[in-house]
Amino acid sequence: MVHYKFGRCTVCQFRLRPDNVYTLKNCNHTFHHECVSRWISEGSKTCPRCRVSATLADIKQLYVEEASDGSDDSGDELIQSSSNMTTQNPSKILKINSEHEKEIEEINSLEVEIKKANDLTDKKFGDLFNFVSLLNNLVFVKIKNKWKEIDIECCDNECINTNNPVGNCVEGNGFANLINDENIKYLVGKSGCDKNVYIYAENSFKKPQNCFNYTLYYFEIKCKFEGELNGSESHMFIGFRNCSTTNYISYYARDGKIYDEEGGAFQPSTFSWKNNDIFGCGLVYPPINMSNEFPYVFFTQNGKQIGKGVLLKDNFDSYKPRVHLDCCSVEANFGNDLESKPFKYDISKHLILKEFY
Repeated sequence: MVHYKFGRCTVCQFRLRPDNVYTLKNCNHTFHHECVSRWISEGSKTCPRCRVSATLADIKQLYVEEASDGSDDSGDELIQSSSNMTTQNPSKILKINSEHEKEIEEINSLEVEIKKANDLTDKKFGDLFNFVSLLNNLVFVKIKNKWKEIDIECCDNECINTNNPVGNCVEGNGFANLINDENIKYLVGKSGCDKNVYIYAENSFKKPQNCFNYTLYYFEIKCKFEGELNGSESHMFIGFRNCSTTNYISYYARDGKIYDEEGGAFQPSTFSWKNNDIFGCGLVYPPINMSNEFPYVFFTQNGKQIGKGVLLKDNFDSYKPRVHLDCCSVEANFGNDLESKPFKYDISKHLILKEFY
């Protein structure tokens, strides 16, 4: 008896289970039935994985009969033998037995290829990414993240930098320290000036490949004013850096303005900024088969959306979380542990935006 692991559906990226594994007859790649049928019925007349032409009639199910020898079945494996491996389509069930050696060999070869591909995917994304299904055909991507890169100097000596993120500026300038993965502490200057600091997260929010759902990335920060006692004014931008162009999409809390990548500024009807306010920034990618739609960015404050969304019409593939600070400390929530530390904004109720600046 041979055991196989199917891994994930190419369309939705969730695990395949023995009772919901379907193939296309021209290529034998595997998917959930609802994913591949919707993919084809909504206009993509090809396999989501290899782009071989496909129709609804090409969809066949792979399934296993109940094993009689007490073999363990974890729910993620296909157990194949000459007598219990079958395929079916809506009109016919084809029994695979000892007379179908060629078909069995092809299935064996296919499953080896799938296992290799899934092992590579799991190795790359298993510890880093986790997909959480939400409402409205939306999937939230949990990605382990932390503050990593300091993109400006405290002074000519570069006392505080990406490789040495904790310390004091020898010239007495105010600057930020990366205290830990989530906390940035701004140290107000003693004798120099308070410098603006640009800080980026370690991991980018990347456009998913072959995803049939809307995909949501999101993070939040809690602000703490620093230097108010000595008259220093706090400033904070939250947003993303385009990893291809280095342009920014940001919300400026002091003035309540949203900036797009071209530098255009948009003013929501009302705004305020108080100590300990929580700001969030989200990025939504459309499904791969909706080529007429674009990704967009939105911002939140204390659990409520700020204004409208910002369309990313150039449709770039990667954006990195970013903050721009001056006399302001922040504590981030990258969603690493949402059970003990949930977002202020309820991502499960996010509706796909239709209004943009």
